[in-house]
Amino acid sequence: MPSRFSLQERKKIILLSTLIFLIVGAWSIFGPFGALKYYRVAGELKEVQTRNKGLTQANDNLRKEIIKLRTDPAYLEEVARKEFGLLKKNEVVYDFKPHEKRHH
Repeated sequence: MPSRFSLQERKKIILLSTLIFLIVGAWSIFGPFGALKYYRVAGELKEVQTRNKGLTQANDNLRKEIIKLRTDPAYLEEVARKEFGLLKKNEVVYDFKPHEKRHH
């Protein structure tokens, strides 16, 4: 049974098919919606999700602290003393600085 295409025509078809395959393959990897872009965007998404999880935890911690500041007078006093150096009435603070070494 003779072939419909000559040897030269078959070579052209194979070459053209290979060229089309390479172009489509390159486009699917390097194109604007290709695999490289997908992996880059997937990495960025993972980073954003991790950051979001950390911020959510920080927000939860801040909400808990707000509740403690509003409802726990002892905690409020502790924070006021640490953060702002507040004292009770008739309370005196002695600040002993470390002794400096004298050079002879």
